[in-house]
Amino acid sequence: MSEQRKQIPAPRDVGAITQFVRTLRLVWRLLNDPRVPLPSKLIIPGAMVYLLFPVDFLPDVMLGLGQLDDMAILGLAVALFIEFCPRKIVEEHRRAIAAEGETSEPPTDNVIEGTYREVKDDHSESS
Repeated sequence: MSEQRKQIPAPRDVGAITQFVRTLRLVWRLLNDPRVPLPSKLIIPGAMVYLLFPVDFLPDVMLGLGQLDDMAILGLAVALFIEFCPRKIVEEHRRAIAAEGETSEPPTDNVIEGTYREVKDDHSESS
């Protein structure tokens, strides 16, 4: 961790749900990237084990309050996982996810160019 860590700015003109989905996609892509070290990849499964573990910091008896520690651990795990992944790989995947979202036009590689002509039916012109 000798390199200087800079905050990678997230896209600004998106809503909370879009940003949440992009973060989940980023985590999924990083987990499947072979260049990400294994110790970093173990953070997310470790958080999942905590979620399944029967002992919590806050008991789940109180509705809502008991789930707060689970959500906090999961959010912390995602933030730590992204922080401990190599910066260049994270930036690469963020750019790829942003580029996927910017394609508003349908792909043109499956377009068949052609011409057409209108054929009038003789029965439709009855005057």
